[in-house]
Amino acid sequence: MPKAILFDASKCTGCRACQVACKSWNQREYTETHNNGTYENPLELTSQCWMRILFNEPEEVKDVNDLRWYFTKYQCMHCEEATCVKVCPSGATKKYKVSDDDAEAYVVMTDPKKCIGCNYCVATCPFSACRYDAKEKGIFRCRLCIDRISHNSSDFPFESKPDFTEEMKKKYPRNIPACVHTCTSGALSFGEREDLLKKAEERKDFLKNKRNRQNAQIYGVNELDGLHYIYVLEDNPEAYGLPKNPTVPAGVTAFEALVKPGYPWGGIALVGLIAAAGINFVINKRNQGLERKEG
Repeated sequence: MPKAILFDASKCTGCRACQVACKSWNQREYTETHNNGTYENPLELTSQCWMRILFNEPEEVKDVNDLRWYFTKYQCMHCEEATCVKVCPSGATKKYKVSDDDAEAYVVMTDPKKCIGCNYCVATCPFSACRYDAKEKGIFRCRLCIDRISHNSSDFPFESKPDFTEEMKKKYPRNIPACVHTCTSGALSFGEREDLLKKAEERKDFLKNKRNRQNAQIYGVNELDGLHYIYVLEDNPEAYGLPKNPTVPAGVTAFEALVKPGYPWGGIALVGLIAAAGINFVINKRNQGLERKEG
């Protein structure tokens, strides 16, 4: 069955333990940052930082009871209709199966050995979740800890050491992503997508009926044919820094449909993709600049 991670924003405390766990497990290097007047650090995803916690405040505050943080776990969403997969000309970015026994479970990843550095995925991703690393020459983003959830023993050499006891195996399970394992507030859950959707519905009803969060909703059910990160929100997606209606750019659709061997208009479609990618990239950068300026 398809796997997913459920993020319950109403339970998140903004401790960023998941952010640290992600970086630690994937052995990413540090990034020098500066205080820019926000609790967020870094200010955007990088090839070394695959996920981060966004600190959002409500735009309108009527009284002191409305003062709160809207925390958002932000990373690659592993979309069902993944734009990055559609535009990758080398086949480096695709949906990789979690195991041979489960054809439905996959994660979206990029093979650095096949990546040609075109950055089309970076420019067209609706969530701006892909990042290129010039040093390692590849695209990097959340991998849903495929090495952990696939039970690949070669990725856990420390388990064979004599001092790794049965008690430690229980304390450090390898069948769930690092971010989920380290979450202390219970905001993160991992499992089969259908089960998590049911859990999300129950939580949404609880927030509406017991906590009077009438705007409570679920994000990721149908967006881009379904995300493999499901969100339980207490307010609209925009309040959490999430796009309301993420879509595949028109140029990407044209590229996928026309750029095939034997099509004389493939070059036109390629130009359209590059133009769409450029426009999308400029818009994303402009929005990021405005966000920093507001902050």
